[in-house]
Amino acid sequence: MAIRKEQIEINDDEEDQIMKERTRITIDVSPELRARIKVAAAEKAISISEYLGRILEESVPTQDSGRARGHPVTHEAIERLREIREAIMRDRNGKPFEDSTEIIRQMREERSRELGQL
Repeated sequence: MAIRKEQIEINDDEEDQIMKERTRITIDVSPELRARIKVAAAEKAISISEYLGRILEESVPTQDSGRARGHPVTHEAIERLREIREAIMRDRNGKPFEDSTEIIRQMREERSRELGQL
């Protein structure tokens, strides 16, 4: 349900400030996608605009974020990583990899003993 401007009790100065802080973007989507977006927004009891705004805020990095520029982490990528982890654990009979720092420490001690015997 849309709220009409007349139903909102804000003065003209506040409305001007809100409009200065926001801008409009128009995109074309299929009717099926629009319907899915509408349902998803309704399930969260928010407007389509707010729903899409939240998604974009989470997905689009800020200019000064310092975040690595790469591909966003998707549910598919996470699921693929889980599958790879499960395959590794199956191949290793449920035992995770040893801590590499411990392996390096042991190798250094062994090498020190060998050098000490020379």
